[in-house]
Amino acid sequence: MTEFTESQLALMRGKNFAAIATIGEDGTPQTSIVWVDTDGEHLVFNTMNERAKGRNLRRDPRIGVSVFDAESPYRYFEVEGTAELDTTGADEHIEQLSQKYGGVGYGKGDRVIVRVKPKRIFSYQV
Repeated sequence: MTEFTESQLALMRGKNFAAIATIGEDGTPQTSIVWVDTDGEHLVFNTMNERAKGRNLRRDPRIGVSVFDAESPYRYFEVEGTAELDTTGADEHIEQLSQKYGGVGYGKGDRVIVRVKPKRIFSYQV
């Protein structure tokens, strides 16, 4: 398995954003900006099952992600991989991300944790 560098892990652990790309049912790309974190092995984010990214990933787990430094957007890395979806602890996870990114409660819902297992990582100034 491809592994993240310490610098890449630091970007995911920081208050930085990621742009994700999933594949729609008709084959078109669908992009979103998400809050991101890591468990040390995977890139991790959270969404609702009913949102396009949740629907798309259940049907086709291939995903592309760009994580960029909020202080210096030209410092970023890209991940190509597959997503694993897990509802266990998803409400608590979104609350943790909400605190990390702004300290405002996010509320509960039909949430899912998305863990991206990297197949390829491209690094730019990281």
